[in-house]
Amino acid sequence: MEFQTTGKKLLSLAALLAVLCSPILAGTAQVPKPQPAKPQAAKQDSATWLLAGREGECVPLSLLAKKGAELGAIKSPYQLAEKLRADGHQVDLKEFKAGTRPAVEVRAPSAGIHVMFVKSELCGKAASAPKKK
Repeated sequence: MEFQTTGKKLLSLAALLAVLCSPILAGTAQVPKPQPAKPQAAKQDSATWLLAGREGECVPLSLLAKKGAELGAIKSPYQLAEKLRADGHQVDLKEFKAGTRPAVEVRAPSAGIHVMFVKSELCGKAASAPKKK
């Protein structure tokens, strides 16, 4: 009887070792997943940005300085998002590419910021209004 329990223990230990060692021996151990890359637009953004005003006009980025002097040097929506995240705020960044005036929205409720960025070359274009019949 004692032989059977010892045999069962050895058999279960051998099975456990086989299960644990088989991925290593087969060379199929799990490889760590690569981290998602940050948006490349933040690094390669050379466009000149402006803020979208309430009536569709464009306003200079220097208006951000009203929310904090350190925000007066911001040049892009991606730079603003990085700065706010570094300050500990949760930031929502949405890119709107459809339509005649693509834009980027940056929202950080804890910082009191909700702004829409528009590329300067698109500021002269009027937003397309629906035609009346």
